[in-house]
Amino acid sequence: MSSGKASIEIEGVCKNITDSVARELKSRGVRVSNKLMNAKNLVLRGSRSGRTYRVPGTRRTYIASASGEPPAVRTGTYRNSWHQKTYSEGINQNFTVHSTIKNDVKTEAGNHYLGDILENGTGKMAPRPHFDKIIEKAKPQIKKIYEEPYTK
Repeated sequence: MSSGKASIEIEGVCKNITDSVARELKSRGVRVSNKLMNAKNLVLRGSRSGRTYRVPGTRRTYIASASGEPPAVRTGTYRNSWHQKTYSEGINQNFTVHSTIKNDVKTEAGNHYLGDILENGTGKMAPRPHFDKIIEKAKPQIKKIYEEPYTK
């Protein structure tokens, strides 16, 4: 076998391996986004310990979140409006896979993202941190996903 033919075969094998790893990384990215969504659902559920309010137009009440707790769920709109996104950048062996979840619900005025306001608070409302809690909840599962061996 000539050295030219051998180098072409090696390049082909390397390209196949690179393509296989890229496909597997993208698949893992989707799985990571799913784990983030599951963690978000766990963090943004359950009872809270803040003030009790009456749901407008009803006789029902709900308990709001206290300072430092994740936001309470009154209608579920905020919790259910998160979206996951997985995408890659780059080419060949130089690429990155991004796995994100995001909430793009804006306030009634439409000028601020509700999640950022809840996370950071305002002059009149204490923060309701939940972004880092979601990541921390999902981190062990995400680590396992990325530590799995690659298939051939």
